[in-house]
Amino acid sequence: MNRKPTMKELVAATQFSRATIDRVLNNRPGVNPRTVEAVQHAYASLLVEAAGDMKPAVVKQNAHFALVVQGGAEYNASVKQAGEKIASQLKTRGVTLDIADCPVTDDDEVVRLITQQAESADAIAIVAKNTPVINAAVLKLKQQGKRIIALVSDLDPDARDAYIGINNRAAGQAAGFILGRHLQHCPQSSVAVIVGTLSYSCHDDREIGFRAQIRKTLPSVNVLEVVSGNDDTQQTYDAAIQLLKNDPDIRAVYNVAGGNEGLVAALEEYQGTIKPVVITHEVNEVTERLILAEKIDYILSQNIPQLLLETVDRLIALNQQKPVSAHTFVPIEIVTRFTLMPG
Repeated sequence: MNRKPTMKELVAATQFSRATIDRVLNNRPGVNPRTVEAVQHAYASLLVEAAGDMKPAVVKQNAHFALVVQGGAEYNASVKQAGEKIASQLKTRGVTLDIADCPVTDDDEVVRLITQQAESADAIAIVAKNTPVINAAVLKLKQQGKRIIALVSDLDPDARDAYIGINNRAAGQAAGFILGRHLQHCPQSSVAVIVGTLSYSCHDDREIGFRAQIRKTLPSVNVLEVVSGNDDTQQTYDAAIQLLKNDPDIRAVYNVAGGNEGLVAALEEYQGTIKPVVITHEVNEVTERLILAEKIDYILSQNIPQLLLETVDRLIALNQQKPVSAHTFVPIEIVTRFTLMPG
């Protein structure tokens, strides 16, 4: 009789929590179908390995892919850490994933990295701003036959083969819904939105979704002018300080980007009569520390290791000339300090 995979093995193979895996194994409702598929695939693969089958659980690809990330320091670090987490899983499949990153402000460096990585990579994933210079460089590579996925933040549809990430418009609506529930008895209050730069499609979509939801449910709430923090701690601090000077009684802040240490520093320095509710994006070393310290209240996130695995699956399919969906939306995770899973 074959040994069944252990919970520890399944957690390592899928990067899902024990609770999620338990729900799948016991056929409980409420689990995303892609999550169910991923757990079942991992379970079957581990069964094959346990049985000593000489055939590998996953056919070797011998593929080399690249991921270029243009983001703030905290986000870039979290993506690299996620890449390290899944490296052993990719190795068993004969896949390598090189991750190169650069700052938000340097579009020329993004173009250089994309062009450089394309010389050796079989296909490329890109997290970058949706600017003319970046889209032109990506489109040129696509026209040369390179397969390209936009990750987390979309690019022009003509420039890439597919997009993978959360539905950012829906994420903004979720933030608006949460803050709407907090502010339902304060209809004349003000809320602030902080973005990195609207050149990111994801930042733009989140802000649009947020405003639409607030306008729909709490039309009298004043959504203050969008403030740019460029995903940078100091710039976010400067922008937030100016915002608070203009309106010290802001009831809530939605940060669609990074620079969260700067935002929290400004809120603590320029305290008004009410502690605002704070929502931000992505679980990483910075936001995890801040939410546990009760400096921020909610994090809208996505499972980055799982997102990278999904991306590799689609890069493999594209590399093999197989069709893939133009849009793959992964689940939006709403995290509080009570639900934060240890990294």
